[in-house]
Amino acid sequence: MKLTLGLAATLCVVMMTAAVAACYDRANGAQHRFVLNDGEAFDTKTGLSWKRCSLGTDWDGKRGCAGELSFASLDEAEQLAKAAGPQWRVPSGPELESIVDHNCGSPVVDKAVFPDISVTDEGTAQYWTTNAVGMADLFYVFDFVDGRPDGHSRGVHLAVRLVRTGK
Repeated sequence: MKLTLGLAATLCVVMMTAAVAACYDRANGAQHRFVLNDGEAFDTKTGLSWKRCSLGTDWDGKRGCAGELSFASLDEAEQLAKAAGPQWRVPSGPELESIVDHNCGSPVVDKAVFPDISVTDEGTAQYWTTNAVGMADLFYVFDFVDGRPDGHSRGVHLAVRLVRTGK
Protein backbone atom coordinates (compact mmCIF):
# COMPACT_ATOMS: atom_id res chain seq x y z
CA MET A 1 0.00 0.00 0.00
CA LYS A 2 2.88 2.41 0.76
CA LEU A 3 4.31 1.87 -2.71
CA THR A 4 0.95 2.74 -4.30
CA LEU A 5 0.56 5.90 -2.21
CA GLY A 6 4.16 6.89 -2.92
CA LEU A 7 3.66 6.38 -6.63
CA ALA A 8 0.44 8.41 -6.55
CA ALA A 9 2.16 11.24 -4.70
CA THR A 10 5.04 11.22 -7.18
CA LEU A 11 2.64 11.32 -10.14
CA CYS A 12 0.81 14.27 -8.55
CA VAL A 13 4.04 16.23 -8.17
CA VAL A 14 5.12 15.42 -11.74
CA MET A 15 1.74 16.46 -13.14
CA MET A 16 1.71 19.71 -11.14
CA THR A 17 5.27 20.50 -12.24
CA ALA A 18 4.36 19.85 -15.87
CA ALA A 19 1.32 22.13 -15.57
CA VAL A 20 3.34 24.99 -14.07
CA ALA A 21 6.06 24.43 -16.66
CA ALA A 22 3.49 25.19 -19.39
CA CYS A 23 2.24 28.37 -17.64
CA TYR A 24 2.29 31.26 -20.15
CA ASP A 25 3.98 29.16 -22.81
CA ARG A 26 7.13 28.55 -20.81
CA ALA A 27 10.22 27.35 -22.61
CA ASN A 28 13.35 26.29 -20.75
CA GLY A 29 11.72 27.28 -17.44
CA ALA A 30 11.01 30.92 -18.36
CA GLN A 31 7.84 32.53 -19.65
CA HIS A 32 8.17 34.41 -22.93
CA ARG A 33 4.68 35.81 -23.33
CA PHE A 34 5.08 38.91 -21.15
CA VAL A 35 7.76 41.55 -21.51
CA LEU A 36 8.38 42.82 -17.99
CA ASN A 37 9.34 46.45 -17.47
CA ASP A 38 9.41 47.22 -13.76
CA GLY A 39 5.76 47.59 -12.69
CA GLU A 40 4.27 46.82 -16.10
CA ALA A 41 3.86 43.61 -18.09
CA PHE A 42 3.34 43.88 -21.85
CA ASP A 43 1.42 40.89 -23.22
CA THR A 44 2.84 40.01 -26.63
CA LYS A 45 -0.18 37.80 -27.31
CA THR A 46 -2.83 40.52 -26.86
CA GLY A 47 -0.94 43.82 -27.19
CA LEU A 48 -2.13 44.90 -23.73
CA SER A 49 -0.02 46.33 -20.93
CA TRP A 50 -0.93 45.37 -17.37
CA LYS A 51 -0.04 46.87 -14.03
CA ARG A 52 1.84 44.04 -12.34
CA CYS A 53 0.54 45.19 -8.95
CA SER A 54 -3.11 45.41 -7.98
CA LEU A 55 -4.62 48.72 -6.87
CA GLY A 56 -3.33 49.68 -3.45
CA THR A 57 0.08 48.15 -4.05
CA ASP A 58 3.00 49.59 -6.00
CA TRP A 59 5.98 48.05 -7.71
CA ASP A 60 8.88 48.18 -5.25
CA GLY A 61 11.65 47.78 -7.81
CA LYS A 62 12.68 44.44 -6.35
CA ARG A 63 10.38 42.10 -8.27
CA GLY A 64 7.48 42.60 -5.93
CA CYS A 65 4.57 44.73 -4.85
CA ALA A 66 4.57 46.81 -1.67
CA GLY A 67 1.59 48.19 0.18
CA GLU A 68 -1.80 46.86 1.07
CA LEU A 69 -4.16 45.55 -1.58
CA SER A 70 -7.19 47.84 -2.02
CA PHE A 71 -10.67 46.52 -2.54
CA ALA A 72 -13.02 48.82 -4.39
CA SER A 73 -16.51 48.95 -5.81
CA LEU A 74 -16.65 49.03 -9.60
CA ASP A 75 -17.39 52.78 -9.59
CA GLU A 76 -14.43 53.41 -7.26
CA ALA A 77 -12.23 51.17 -9.41
CA GLU A 78 -13.07 53.18 -12.52
CA GLN A 79 -12.28 56.46 -10.69
CA LEU A 80 -8.97 55.05 -9.41
CA ALA A 81 -8.09 53.93 -12.95
CA LYS A 82 -8.58 57.48 -14.22
CA ALA A 83 -6.40 58.78 -11.39
CA ALA A 84 -3.64 56.32 -12.39
CA GLY A 85 -3.33 58.05 -15.78
CA PRO A 86 -5.37 58.73 -18.89
CA GLN A 87 -4.65 55.39 -20.56
CA TRP A 88 -5.27 53.07 -17.59
CA ARG A 89 -8.67 51.43 -17.16
CA VAL A 90 -10.49 48.55 -15.54
CA PRO A 91 -10.27 45.64 -18.00
CA SER A 92 -13.15 44.14 -19.94
CA GLY A 93 -14.07 40.53 -19.24
CA PRO A 94 -12.22 39.12 -22.27
CA GLU A 95 -9.15 41.21 -21.43
CA LEU A 96 -8.93 39.97 -17.85
CA GLU A 97 -9.71 36.42 -18.88
CA SER A 98 -6.82 36.59 -21.36
CA ILE A 99 -4.26 36.51 -18.53
CA VAL A 100 -5.91 33.50 -16.86
CA ASP A 101 -3.90 30.36 -17.61
CA HIS A 102 -5.05 27.18 -15.86
CA ASN A 103 -1.65 25.64 -16.63
CA CYS A 104 -0.20 27.96 -13.96
CA GLY A 105 -1.96 26.03 -11.19
CA SER A 106 -3.38 28.17 -8.40
CA PRO A 107 -3.30 31.10 -8.72
CA VAL A 108 -4.17 30.89 -12.41
CA VAL A 109 -1.67 33.63 -13.27
CA ASP A 110 2.11 33.49 -13.03
CA LYS A 111 3.18 35.06 -9.73
CA ALA A 112 6.50 36.02 -11.33
CA VAL A 113 4.48 38.30 -13.64
CA PHE A 114 1.70 39.28 -11.20
CA PRO A 115 3.28 38.83 -7.75
CA ASP A 116 0.57 40.21 -5.47
CA ILE A 117 -2.32 37.76 -5.82
CA SER A 118 -3.75 37.52 -2.31
CA VAL A 119 -6.43 35.09 -1.25
CA THR A 120 -9.19 36.58 0.92
CA ASP A 121 -10.66 34.96 4.03
CA GLU A 122 -13.35 33.53 1.72
CA GLY A 123 -10.66 31.70 -0.29
CA THR A 124 -10.98 33.84 -3.43
CA ALA A 125 -8.98 36.45 -5.34
CA GLN A 126 -11.71 38.12 -7.38
CA TYR A 127 -10.95 40.96 -9.80
CA TRP A 128 -13.37 43.37 -11.50
CA THR A 129 -14.17 43.65 -15.19
CA THR A 130 -16.41 46.19 -16.90
CA ASN A 131 -18.63 43.65 -18.67
CA ALA A 132 -22.23 43.36 -17.55
CA VAL A 133 -23.78 39.95 -16.91
CA GLY A 134 -27.29 39.80 -18.36
CA MET A 135 -29.85 42.37 -17.27
CA ALA A 136 -29.51 42.15 -13.49
CA ASP A 137 -26.91 44.98 -13.16
CA LEU A 138 -24.23 42.42 -12.36
CA PHE A 139 -20.67 42.58 -13.70
CA TYR A 140 -18.24 39.79 -14.50
CA VAL A 141 -15.37 39.14 -12.14
CA PHE A 142 -12.64 36.52 -12.43
CA ASP A 143 -11.25 34.60 -9.51
CA PHE A 144 -7.48 34.24 -9.83
CA VAL A 145 -7.54 31.28 -7.43
CA ASP A 146 -9.38 29.00 -9.87
CA GLY A 147 -9.99 31.14 -12.98
CA ARG A 148 -13.76 30.95 -12.76
CA PRO A 149 -15.96 33.87 -13.76
CA ASP A 150 -18.72 35.10 -11.48
CA GLY A 151 -21.00 38.10 -11.30
CA HIS A 152 -21.31 40.80 -8.64
CA SER A 153 -23.21 44.04 -8.27
CA ARG A 154 -21.06 47.13 -8.75
CA GLY A 155 -21.12 47.98 -5.02
CA VAL A 156 -19.18 44.87 -3.91
CA HIS A 157 -15.56 45.60 -2.99
CA LEU A 158 -13.10 43.50 -5.00
CA ALA A 159 -9.50 43.69 -6.19
CA VAL A 160 -8.58 45.60 -9.35
CA ARG A 161 -5.82 45.08 -11.93
CA LEU A 162 -5.44 47.93 -14.42
CA VAL A 163 -4.79 47.56 -18.14
CA ARG A 164 -4.09 49.77 -21.13
CA THR A 165 -3.73 49.18 -24.85
CA GLY A 166 -0.16 49.04 -26.17
CA LYS A 167 3.17 49.66 -24.49
